[in-house]
Amino acid sequence: MLPLPLDKILRPELLELGRLPMRVTGVSYPDVPSAREGGPSKWRKSLDGVWGFRLVDRPDNAPKGWTTGALKDAREINVPGVWTRQGVGDLPHYANWLMPDGFHTGEERPPFVPEANPTGLYRRGFRLSKAWAARETILEIGGFESVVLVWCNGEFIGMGKDSRLPSAFDLSRAVRAGENELAVMVIRYSDATWIEDQDHWNHGGLHRSVALISRGETHVEDVHVVADYEAETEVGTVSAQVSLAGPSKGWRTRVWVETRGGERVGKVVQQAVPQFPYGGNLEQIAGSYLFAGYETRSEIEVQGVKPWSAEAPNLYQVICEIMNSKGKVVEARTLRVGFRRVEVAERRLRINGQAVVLLGVNRHDHDPVNGKTPSVETMRAELIQMKRASINAVRTAHYPNDPALLDLCDELGLYVVDEANVES
Repeated sequence: MLPLPLDKILRPELLELGRLPMRVTGVSYPDVPSAREGGPSKWRKSLDGVWGFRLVDRPDNAPKGWTTGALKDAREINVPGVWTRQGVGDLPHYANWLMPDGFHTGEERPPFVPEANPTGLYRRGFRLSKAWAARETILEIGGFESVVLVWCNGEFIGMGKDSRLPSAFDLSRAVRAGENELAVMVIRYSDATWIEDQDHWNHGGLHRSVALISRGETHVEDVHVVADYEAETEVGTVSAQVSLAGPSKGWRTRVWVETRGGERVGKVVQQAVPQFPYGGNLEQIAGSYLFAGYETRSEIEVQGVKPWSAEAPNLYQVICEIMNSKGKVVEARTLRVGFRRVEVAERRLRINGQAVVLLGVNRHDHDPVNGKTPSVETMRAELIQMKRASINAVRTAHYPNDPALLDLCDELGLYVVDEANVES
């Protein structure tokens, strides 16, 4: 049933199978008005809610045919949510400098993984319209611990590690219009556990949201935006890189900056998507080495901008559109930005030219009831309490926190030290 022998899946040489490249988190909309509203997108279908679930003591003990037939002895479980806080018998483990109990059976060293390895089997049905089935369908899993494997309609799709970042998988070859069945295996311990041995409560399960994303043949692959600020001139600069995937001959991107109220500031930058220089002459051959990809780069200056800081969290939004060869807008995104410059000068940390003292705390994605799945409302209440206590900075100890936390820090005004998922 597993795509590879278990000892190969749980080795550090293998990080992923069939997983799409990492990208900036964000939601696409069919037009700018929808993107400005920022509500549910018709191209995103949440799979949060009740799933069928069974816990087995190790991956090899998953019942035969569980990805296609009925999942025997299944119970209901909430997603997002760790199984270790939903009464299935496998308990949380607090780690500081010791690995979980099963790892201490002798002189084992990385990448050893214990044979007794709790494994969650998840099942969920979903229905696709004909319109969705005619497009690409992407599964996005926001977070899991510590290995995830995905099947759709019985076909293996892919696997991924790095449990504190989203993993995306293309289901297009396996889905169909009408009813579909999704099967997800989450293995609690792996070689990755050795470098995810963060000092906190360790759990198992799908601890962040799961969703389906619909994409056209040509779509926004990624958007990178950097907003800089020059304190002396009060000029803000947005640098935006919009990457496309799929046939894009004759396509264009359009980028501009707005206030949160929708007032446009600065110029509108419209550019043709560059194409690969096909051909055989020397100029085209040389051009192929310089080709950066199907992407446009825009730079927009904004005069008299209100800078972002913890004391004054002024936010703007960058609007990105892509238009087909007929000039029709087919996709739009908004990204909230704050104009600020962070630098170290004269042995001081400076924000927008002013020396800043950080009064910060370490933070985990943690809820006393739900484990690694705090709600957005809980996160907001935590940050407001920090602000009341004159705290102005958060360190995401020791991994990327839920992306919603970054949005809240932008909004409420907290500096963030965003750590990578490596603690060994």
